[in-house]
Amino acid sequence: MKKLLLLTITLSLSMFCIAQNFKENRKKADRIKADEEYYFGESGECKNSRKADEEALKELLENIAMDKSLHPIYFQNSDDEDEQHERIMGTFSEVLKKQSDDLVLNDANGSAKAFRYIKKSDFAEICKVRESKVMDYIAEAVNAEEIYRIGDALRYYYWALMLCHSHPDGNSLKYQDERGPEVNCYRWLLRRTENVLNDVVFIPMKQEKSDNNEFLFKVAYLGNNIDGLNFSYNNGNGTSQGTVDNGMSHIKLVHSDMHNVNIVIDLENTEAVKFYDPEVYSIINALDEQIDFPGSKKSIAIDKVKKINKVEEMKTYADKEIAKSMEKSEEFMAAVESSEPQSDYLKTMEKIEKAIAKKDINSLEKYFTPDGLQMLRDLFSYGDGKIICKPTYKLLEFGDEVLCRSIPMQFDFKGNVNFIRDVVFRFDKNTKKVKSIAFRLTDITESQIFAKEKWSDDARLTLINFIEDYQTAYALKRKEYLNQIYSESALIIVGSVLKETKKTDDIRLDEKVRIKYDTLSKNQYMKRLDRVFANNEFVNIRFTNTSFNTVNNINNVIGVQLKQEYFSSNYGDVGYLFLMVDLRHEKPIIHVRTWQPNETPVDDIITDKSFVFM
Repeated sequence: MKKLLLLTITLSLSMFCIAQNFKENRKKADRIKADEEYYFGESGECKNSRKADEEALKELLENIAMDKSLHPIYFQNSDDEDEQHERIMGTFSEVLKKQSDDLVLNDANGSAKAFRYIKKSDFAEICKVRESKVMDYIAEAVNAEEIYRIGDALRYYYWALMLCHSHPDGNSLKYQDERGPEVNCYRWLLRRTENVLNDVVFIPMKQEKSDNNEFLFKVAYLGNNIDGLNFSYNNGNGTSQGTVDNGMSHIKLVHSDMHNVNIVIDLENTEAVKFYDPEVYSIINALDEQIDFPGSKKSIAIDKVKKINKVEEMKTYADKEIAKSMEKSEEFMAAVESSEPQSDYLKTMEKIEKAIAKKDINSLEKYFTPDGLQMLRDLFSYGDGKIICKPTYKLLEFGDEVLCRSIPMQFDFKGNVNFIRDVVFRFDKNTKKVKSIAFRLTDITESQIFAKEKWSDDARLTLINFIEDYQTAYALKRKEYLNQIYSESALIIVGSVLKETKKTDDIRLDEKVRIKYDTLSKNQYMKRLDRVFANNEFVNIRFTNTSFNTVNNINNVIGVQLKQEYFSSNYGDVGYLFLMVDLRHEKPIIHVRTWQPNETPVDDIITDKSFVFM
């Protein structure tokens, strides 16, 4: 009896405390509702706390949307501004779940009620984070323009525009470049994007013996070959996808009697943004609108196309600095051009071309070393590969190798994903057999290395070969090669972005980006690669900026710093790769590999100066 009485008293006290807590929450909610410094939302009576919280969050967003001091940007082709405003506020739903505070206001009868609130100044800080992201994308786009990665520049401009649309005060955002006065950011982005699009040209070309339905396109911006552009085109029976690499693209039509090809440049890049920036991806989906740019639509006449014999005829640069750099590249290659009799190599390459066209590996066994033949098999398994134009070969001599550059190929994957790559074949000088295969670097990346005249010819070619091998090993999933080039004691550091939410006082939550670094052993890193290779149809790595220096004044120990774009069938990112490579051995050895996400502050980017040598 005493135990029952004690339990009854305990339950009564507990119910009293809960009721008191609800009363205190009610008073606090009433104070906040009367305070003009807050936005708030309150639910009605609900069956459960989850539903109540959803209703409170929805009303909080609606109340923010009613703030007349905000100036959102609406899509011009939509009439319902209220619906657009609701979508704009909906892009803040997830962040407000984390950064607004909540109170439980359950009634005595047991029904659930919730209250959400945030200081107006704190919401303004959230909007500033989004504004900062706009400016970051503009900076990325301007940098991409400078090295003629126009596809990247256009997508960054477009993603910045989407962030402006998702900003409740987007029409008030300002932008100022180094050369002019402060202007309306959104209107500047619209003009800049359209101007870039208008200066992108597609010039159709055909080789003498090519299929009537296949065309090459020289793709340029202000007279310079461009990279990284994706587009769709009408093939005469539907829509196909195209990509631009090194100023070149390839299309195949269903009918040979077409007079025009209609091309639409992809600005949204949905597949890329899904991996690179999930927040922008969710914003694009929430807004559910596209900005129409007339310059993104090109109608290309193909009746009278220019006939070409050499792919090199398509590669021109109007930019004086880049043209000068390309000239130095040509001078370098002329200096190391093979003095070996070329007929044997060219005959072998002719047979390789024909076998690739027929997808016949077996006929090539006698022209490849065992390692080279395995790489050819790996190449054949890398998507659906085809030669897109008649190659023009250049043979370079390097140690006991003759480098044959190169066969232009396009690789198609599921989901209309494709890549164009120049494939290099490296011959053993003694046996005249192909010992390895690699994907070439882009002209601009290559020229950045060739331009380092203080380095010997061998050092520059060694570095180019190494970087080519490195990116090819990931594409062809060559785990054995990667296992060989990482030293057993390699320092491997992988960075990742964490968005930390911290409570700074009783009502304010502050979200900050923090970079977390994991140090992996070689064994751990190789196991991670196992999972990556097993779970992806393809892995594609591209390097856009390259710099390198001798490490600690040790000859042939090089610190290589690269801006890396990584794209696979289920993941993608952009970041900074640093490799400390020892070239003093038969094969290069990596002692340090670090990867840092794109959000890394400039001052924190790892270089060869980041390490202390004892």
